[in-house]
Amino acid sequence: MSIQTTLLLFFGMAAVTYFCRRAFLRLPNQQLSERLMSGLSYIPIGIFAGLIFPSVFVREGAFEVNPLYVIASILCMALMVWKKNVFLSFGLSLLFVVVWTTTMG
Repeated sequence: MSIQTTLLLFFGMAAVTYFCRRAFLRLPNQQLSERLMSGLSYIPIGIFAGLIFPSVFVREGAFEVNPLYVIASILCMALMVWKKNVFLSFGLSLLFVVVWTTTMG
């Protein structure tokens, strides 16, 4: 696939995504039911879980539990609950993994 085709697809998908989201955000809140609004509030955590869980539990296409990643994930979640700071939580849990792998690995 040529670079022009790739760029055209990229910008086309970006435009479609932007206009779909923008149109949805323009809807007045009274047109959306309370149940739908409640359900939509779970989308960010679902996307987060979909991005994080495969990196924690899948290796080379197979399910595998890596204790280091599980501990780092628990540490990250605990820090998020305690400090309410995403960057601090990710940073410290990533630092934990880096330190552990360089000193123990």
